Amino acid sequence: MILSGEGMFRYVFGPVPSRRLGRSLGVNVVPLKYCNFNCVYCQLGRTRHLINDLRMFYDPEEIIREMKVATRIRDYDYLTFIGDGEPTLYAGLGKLIRWARENQEKPLAILTNGAKFIDETVRNWLSELDVVKVSTDACDERTFRVINRPHRDVKFEAFIDGIEKFREVFHGQIWSEVMLVHGINDTENCADGIGKVLSMYKPDRVYLMVPTRPPAEPWVKPPVSEILIKFASIISKYINKDRVFIINYIERGEFYVDKHDPLNSLLNILKVQPMTIDQILNIIKSNNLEPYIIDEVRKFTKEVEFNNIKYLVYSGNE
Repeated sequence: MILSGEGMFRYVFGPVPSRRLGRSLGVNVVPLKYCNFNCVYCQLGRTRHLINDLRMFYDPEEIIREMKVATRIRDYDYLTFIGDGEPTLYAGLGKLIRWARENQEKPLAILTNGAKFIDETVRNWLSELDVVKVSTDACDERTFRVINRPHRDVKFEAFIDGIEKFREVFHGQIWSEVMLVHGINDTENCADGIGKVLSMYKPDRVYLMVPTRPPAEPWVKPPVSEILIKFASIISKYINKDRVFIINYIERGEFYVDKHDPLNSLLNILKVQPMTIDQILNIIKSNNLEPYIIDEVRKFTKEVEFNNIKYLVYSGNE
């Protein structure tokens, strides 16, 4: 349990700047790293527990207690459900969403790969949200297996069918994220195929992404900008071009840090996203924290260089 001057926080963190959601107050509902995907580009590293069944990882009442405090005292744009793995694998998620819908006024979002949408129970839970971000990195089974490396029970056709079924009952916005990896899914044929898949469930926005933080596999590289632009042009044949966005930069903005317990505030963020050393140093400086904090952070992280930028990645040694 992480001690904060505002109470005991283990699951709620931030708000942190998000490229899509502004100031996002995060609710982390899955431990590192339980997931039904093992994506080659994942910034949290390789999946340690490749599962596809719902599990009660944490007591939902403990998470609700934290949300009660955080939603009252912190300024945020979205309350966002995420995980150190796949959040829809958490069996208590529906209860958390219902509490959030009834007890705070900000819009609700989730960052999910979408693989559990084949489950009607999960679709019902998520139907109360405002924004659902799903992943669509492939257009066929082969590419799906290469880039997302899903659990053996997750098949591409059923995966897309689940998202289509969710689209039929969901009245909020679906935002699709397409992560492009050089040499795997960045060809014109893949762009055309992914465009056709997206047209099947008609997302409200499509974000074309590239790896900007250290990926699970060291050989993963982002495509060049020219390929991104060409990819967007092809996707726009199927999705209105005003709904297609290219994001190839790291988040910018202010990270919330509890000055009573800055170390654990920083570690809570690092558990879900690596940060550059410069980012952490800027946070320490802007919040007038003691310079030694960076040395404490290093005890729980490892330094990784990606695209000639040095990052600190949470190592799970806390």
